[in-house]
Amino acid sequence: MPIQRPQKPRVRTSAVDPLETIDWLALWAISLGLSAIVLAGIAYFTIGDNLGASFILASAAGIIGAALLASKPPVHE
Repeated sequence: MPIQRPQKPRVRTSAVDPLETIDWLALWAISLGLSAIVLAGIAYFTIGDNLGASFILASAAGIIGAALLASKPPVHE
C-alpha cells in the first residue's frame, strides 16, 4: 500500500511593521516610572523629604495602575 507524502505548506511571509510591535503603553509606563524615581530621588536626597518622595512614587504607581486597568480588554464569560 503506497503512502503519500504530506504536501508542503505554502505560506507567504510578509514584513512586519516595526511600529506594530512596540507596546506604547508599556513604554509610557516605564518612562513615567523612571521619571518618578528621579523626582523622588531629588526630593529625598536634596531636601530630605521622605513624605514627598513616597507621595511621588505612590501617585506615579496609581496613575500607571489606573491606565493599565483602563486599557484591559473586557472579559466575556
